[in-house]
Amino acid sequence: MNAGQLASILTRFVPAGAEQYCADLLVKHGIQLHIKRPRSTKFGDYRLPAAGEPHRISINKDLNPRAFLVTFLHEVAHLTAFERYGRRISPHGVEWKSEFQRVAQPVFQESWLPNDVQQALHRYLRNPKASSCSDPHLYKVLHAGAESGKTLLDDLQPGAEFAIKDGRRFQALEKKRTRWRCKELASGKIFLVPGLMEVQP
Repeated sequence: MNAGQLASILTRFVPAGAEQYCADLLVKHGIQLHIKRPRSTKFGDYRLPAAGEPHRISINKDLNPRAFLVTFLHEVAHLTAFERYGRRISPHGVEWKSEFQRVAQPVFQESWLPNDVQQALHRYLRNPKASSCSDPHLYKVLHAGAESGKTLLDDLQPGAEFAIKDGRRFQALEKKRTRWRCKELASGKIFLVPGLMEVQP
């Protein structure tokens, strides 16, 4: 499949305008891209190729276009760090950070992302961590809001009631830095719940 064909497929997954850059990266590096069912422990991953095999990147299919793009570039940076520096580097060390900054540069030269996302990504890339989850501001602009249809606990007001994925219902009491004191309605027990948890109001 050539870059043009890949770009037409990627229009369903990445922000408008970014599809050609992503397709070019797939072709240039011989990447086999897999769209996966949602995984709770990660948004994407990169696997080193066995002899004669292609590079493999997988991305969760439930990501909105801006989160998909940032996750894709995160994984491409693993690949280019491996190609440039070899296997004996830390997965999220200085080499990977440098490569992530490099492969993400076109994001800031084009208008693929809203200004709030570009600003959060620019700040995050000064010293990127293993996951966008580690930067609360970037996580919020990537995964929350009307475009994604997701609500985070941090989006609620004290006193609001909500449910989590396993069906349990809580009331948000007060925020303590990055977590909320919440009361489970069925038991009355108090829990500390991460503000970045996706909830159902």
